[in-house]
Amino acid sequence: MRFTALFRGNSAVLRGNFLLITISWIIMFFAQPIPDTYASLYYLHLGADVFLISVLGFVGSIAVALVQFPGGYLADKHGRRWLIVSMTFGLGIGTLFFILAPSWPILLIGLLIQNLCSIYGPALMAMVFDSLPPENRGAGFSFQSVISTLVLLPAPLIAQYLVATFNFDLGMRIAYTVVALTYFGIAILRLKLKETLPPEDTQEKPGIIRALKSYPQYVKEGITVWRKVPKSAFNLFLTIIVANGLVVSCQVYFVVYATEILGLTKAEWALVLAFRYLTIAIPAIIAGFSMDVFGRKRFLILGYLLYAPGMLLFVFADFYMMLAAFFLFGLGNLLQLNSYQVLMGDLVPRNLRGTVTGCLQFFMFIMQAAFQIIVGAIYAFVSPQVPFLLLAASAIPLFVFVLWKVHEPSIKEA
Repeated sequence: MRFTALFRGNSAVLRGNFLLITISWIIMFFAQPIPDTYASLYYLHLGADVFLISVLGFVGSIAVALVQFPGGYLADKHGRRWLIVSMTFGLGIGTLFFILAPSWPILLIGLLIQNLCSIYGPALMAMVFDSLPPENRGAGFSFQSVISTLVLLPAPLIAQYLVATFNFDLGMRIAYTVVALTYFGIAILRLKLKETLPPEDTQEKPGIIRALKSYPQYVKEGITVWRKVPKSAFNLFLTIIVANGLVVSCQVYFVVYATEILGLTKAEWALVLAFRYLTIAIPAIIAGFSMDVFGRKRFLILGYLLYAPGMLLFVFADFYMMLAAFFLFGLGNLLQLNSYQVLMGDLVPRNLRGTVTGCLQFFMFIMQAAFQIIVGAIYAFVSPQVPFLLLAASAIPLFVFVLWKVHEPSIKEA
């Protein structure tokens, strides 16, 4: 696929819903990582300890998990758009608690609100899959990911400027204010999205009480959906939940380990993140275009394998080794994320994507919650290095499992 084909022709991907979603992600990914640069340090600043960081992550992940089954079911039964728009407004409301929090328990309230509003996640991913032509799905996903990654580039530098100029506390509150305003703006933009399910399937809009009463039905639909999709989709699901749990639980400690154990300054940490976002862009977009030609599976495997050298370098890094470590980790993470999303889109029929995504994300966040407690306990009470070494060691079994158990479909789902 040529680069210009992204923008024109019958198979163009950057149009309609996908274009609007990409624009909203560009805006979001410009703002959201600003406070995320030092988020774990902000938790410590407001009175949490190192282990409590993992507890906050555990509670947040459980909250996200609980809304995935209804989110997926609602997306397939009542449409994607209404869920996406309303919950994006909710994300902005949840961010207000981060701006005003006098101590870490108030952060927990905001975190719970935001994570409950992530009920729209399955609907958003289903709409993305619906809006991409199968033959260009890899290029579309990768182009969106790379553009979103490039707009991350200023975020750590802006975060460093804010905390250096206004002091750490006020700088972080300003950063969260930017994020809140961004969510409200994106919600307004997403009002322009078009529903991708047939009108007869989206006329009834369920109320909250009805949705809660139907929760057992949502769970049943989510569990049994794996009987209706290829076995490779289920095996891919198993791989995703393990890899994501390890990566996310380690990520929350990156900044803490780098600054408190390895001795990097906040300014050096900001430069490391900016370097990561800048250097992975070109390799990732080349991989995205190649993915549509040579297949998704090999890039998924490569993504997992890059975790090993990335984490081994990180554990003992100085500033310059850290740059290399985060290039490898960042590229590996982007490759595996794009590959599994595209491959899942290839395997799962349109009318089941919301339910599959909801079930996948339920177990992904349950696994993530469990890993966060385990990794937090290991980091705080055993050794700070061990979690990152475990992530490095996981590359081999993940590679072997995907190689043997995940197969690409001969005909991709539309």
